[in-house]
Amino acid sequence: MNFFPSLLNALPGALAQGLIWGLMAIGVYITFRILDVADLTVDGSLATGGAVAVMLIRAGLNAWAALLCAFLAGMLAGFVTGLFHTRIMGSMAIQAVGVDKYDLLVSQRYVRSVSLDNPLPLLVVFTVVLIAVLYWFFGTEKGCSLRATGANPNMARAQGINTNANVVLGLMVSN
Repeated sequence: MNFFPSLLNALPGALAQGLIWGLMAIGVYITFRILDVADLTVDGSLATGGAVAVMLIRAGLNAWAALLCAFLAGMLAGFVTGLFHTRIMGSMAIQAVGVDKYDLLVSQRYVRSVSLDNPLPLLVVFTVVLIAVLYWFFGTEKGCSLRATGANPNMARAQGINTNANVVLGLMVSN
């Protein structure tokens, strides 16, 4: 019996969220369908714009001015992505590299064969070396501070660890 009143009370909030997510969908539509660029920067820039707006509103800025700044932050993210695409990728999100034309380290063509061209042993060695390097890194002082930042940022700050720098470093390592 309480279902319908609850549903009617929830509809305006759901509609508002749907309209906001619809704006993001328009941005994805522009990149995928209109520009034919496989890029999801709009997904991240929506959250970036939201973070900019929240922090500026909390700092006392007018909500409309904060919204304008959030819009500009999103445009800046798109600008940087656009520079990456046009300068690095040559205006194409997909660049074909075939095993017939280029000497590749790994090709699925040779995975099933038992030969020296099979990339699986190389992949196993690379993975083991990467895990060993990361194991060593997370045992160093910087690696321990990175783990401490993830485990308990308040305690890490109390120990004199720059958690902001560690978050950036962690994102760099993960990417």
